[in-house]
Amino acid sequence: MKVSYNWLNRYFHGQLPTAEVLVEKLTFHAWEIEEAEKVGSDTVLDVKVLPDKSMWALSHRGIAKDLSVILNLPLKDDPLAIKPVLEPKTDKIVIKIESPNCRRFAAALIRGVKVAPSPDWLKTALEAIGQRSINNIVDASNYVMFDLGQPSHAFDAKNLPGGILVRPAKDGEKLAALDENEYTFTKDDTLISSLDGRALSIAGIKGGKNSGITDATTDIVVEVANWDPVSTRKGAQRLKLRSDASARYENGIVPEMVPFGIQAVVKLVLKVAGGELVGYTETDVADDTKNRTVSLDLSKINSVLGVDLATSDVTDIFDRFGWKYEMDGENFTVISPFERTDLAIAEDVIEEIGRVYGYEHVMAVTPEPEPLKEVNQRFYYTESIRETLTGLDFSEIYTSSFREYDEVKLANAFAADKGYLRSTLRSNMTEALQKNAPNADVLGLRQIKLFEIGTVFSEEGERSMLCLGAQSPSGYKAKTDDPAISEAVSALSEALGVAVVLQGDNAVCEVDLGAILPKLPPVQTYQPAPTPIDATYQPYSVYPAVSRDIAMWVPAGTASSDITALLKEKAGPLCVRATLFDQFEKDGRVSYAFRLVFQSKEKTLEGGAVDAIMDGIYQAVRERGYEVR
Repeated sequence: MKVSYNWLNRYFHGQLPTAEVLVEKLTFHAWEIEEAEKVGSDTVLDVKVLPDKSMWALSHRGIAKDLSVILNLPLKDDPLAIKPVLEPKTDKIVIKIESPNCRRFAAALIRGVKVAPSPDWLKTALEAIGQRSINNIVDASNYVMFDLGQPSHAFDAKNLPGGILVRPAKDGEKLAALDENEYTFTKDDTLISSLDGRALSIAGIKGGKNSGITDATTDIVVEVANWDPVSTRKGAQRLKLRSDASARYENGIVPEMVPFGIQAVVKLVLKVAGGELVGYTETDVADDTKNRTVSLDLSKINSVLGVDLATSDVTDIFDRFGWKYEMDGENFTVISPFERTDLAIAEDVIEEIGRVYGYEHVMAVTPEPEPLKEVNQRFYYTESIRETLTGLDFSEIYTSSFREYDEVKLANAFAADKGYLRSTLRSNMTEALQKNAPNADVLGLRQIKLFEIGTVFSEEGERSMLCLGAQSPSGYKAKTDDPAISEAVSALSEALGVAVVLQGDNAVCEVDLGAILPKLPPVQTYQPAPTPIDATYQPYSVYPAVSRDIAMWVPAGTASSDITALLKEKAGPLCVRATLFDQFEKDGRVSYAFRLVFQSKEKTLEGGAVDAIMDGIYQAVRERGYEVR
């Protein structure tokens, strides 16, 4: 959420510490700050609000309240401190609810407003957090949403003669929304309409194009409601229409926020657009979210956090939050405020104590070593498989579980090409072999050998599989591909003590681990694998490599290492690898064949540049008295 520093300042007496200080405090006590951006005379913080805290933290009031606790600075005025009374009442607006997705609904009729551009302070506040100023009525509604976290909507009263009907949509019903797009609904969607059934707004998501405020509007109906989180999220996903309002509803705004929201919108509209409040109408509902009580004691707090707090430390934090609580010695009963839906169990309260107290006070303690009591059979044998295959120069890969098309379709795909779960590892393995084949020369490999251990999905359920793949650098099946797989299968059969059965082509095949692992004998002891050797990793070039071969006759007794040193010296820094791939003796001479791989980190090499380097190498070889073949 975008949070304005200047906006936060309105909640406090005097001036807050600098934005840089707030970033530090919020980071170490509460939230991840994506960035802090200077916007005119303001600084806007991009605060990453966690879903369980969205009810109260997706608002400037929520972040200000948290800052007041962290900085131990009281709020100048907490808009959620006193439950509002919606007076006066009016019978000019009838509210009829026919959808179970509506949990609470309130409306207010205001007459004689003057639609105009917003005052500078309001326009500046919204534009700082990336919102476009529309007019004073719409801006007032948006301001309250970002201030308190409660969405609202303003209708031109002429579109609601007599009242409001909240109803399920009809299958195939359409509505043009404020974003100029037309949406088609199902019976699972909820619409706000006039009493005669004319659709005006997509409940909890977006207003309708023809029901909003215009320059000619003089009377308005302000609507503030509470919508079921699940149906709102499903509707927004299906319509591909996620708004600031729906993002808040789907995270679970409590119904008690309705009177706070509508009173705040009405007050701001009267301030910036004038007019007269005729009155409020509200559905008859009791408070749905009861204040919960959470019990905990000092010993549990200190045990969970690993600190040594006194009761006074705990009560000081409770007092800073403004929570009601009871004490009995070192036992606490906390009465959570209605907006703190994230306080349900003792650990929730302990988390709040810990972050406010400061996690830097938690001291690291090395746990006492415990003897291994039980060996995880699946882990043990899959590690054995890994050790066996890496010992045969296979490399392990991890590929995506999602495919463009397969057997099991996802209800909500992550992307157009990831709409299904994979039913086999072979397709991914084949793609991995093909993508790695061009890099074989750079890696100094004569064969690409890969394996993957992963889960596949079918209509019958999930299975754990092992996939093996081998391919020559040319991309075509070589005589060495099948033997590489056969060698791996033999080694696995010996390591596991059972016959490993292949499925599929021998060059890319699978093994059903789900069928094998349960049959393997139980393991009582486990010897950790030896510590791997140290390895230094360096950035690789993104530019393609160029390979050249050179073969020569040299006198018997000439070491290949001497030839390699000569080639690297003459090839220069662009030669990233020189590999001996063939040698034999004949008539008192030795034939050596080398593959030289050239690659730049700055650009794509041209063939002519590599040919010029090779000409220098040929000359150096001949000057040594060697015969180039």
